[in-house]
Amino acid sequence: MSTIPTREKQIAMAGHPYGRRHEIASRTGMVLQVLGAAVLAVLYPIRSPFYTIGIMLFEAGALLSGLFLLVRMPVVKKFVIGSILTGIALQVAGFYVQEQNAGLMILAGLGLVCVGAAGMVGTEAYCFGYFEGWLLMLVFPLMVLVNLIGRENHIVNALGFSLSFLLLLSLMGEKRKQRLLSSCTTNVCGTPSPKQP
Repeated sequence: MSTIPTREKQIAMAGHPYGRRHEIASRTGMVLQVLGAAVLAVLYPIRSPFYTIGIMLFEAGALLSGLFLLVRMPVVKKFVIGSILTGIALQVAGFYVQEQNAGLMILAGLGLVCVGAAGMVGTEAYCFGYFEGWLLMLVFPLMVLVNLIGRENHIVNALGFSLSFLLLLSLMGEKRKQRLLSSCTTNVCGTPSPKQP
């Protein structure tokens, strides 16, 4: 009688260096994103200058989750990590350019980090059918677009940060109930295939 190997064994047999500790690191990144979104949701509406702590926590969490993201197509992971790292680099560079260009560079950097984060929640939506992922895929780019097209809109951003926090918190709750290294519920991800030489 043949038994189907566990997801962890399937990943190991495919030659991917990914185990339970990687999944825990990825979920830790999600916790940091939720904490960052919570700080933004509370401090941004009251115009506290410390709301930037929320941005830093969110970006650190997005980078950690991105580094340990398990996806079937490596190009997706490269896109996510590339977007986040480029976004962070742009923000840092924004502090060293002329003042009239700094704001746009920092905002574009934030936008790229949000694109990477949207890619990650999109994988959750695609693989496990979490509606929070689909909604966040719309909320993240919409907030960036509003700020790039016009000036910073305090009310729109405050509402967007609050909505992002609630959706991320709900998504984290779904992930907490899910066992580590779960297979896609819709099997759209398939069985991990061996690495190409």
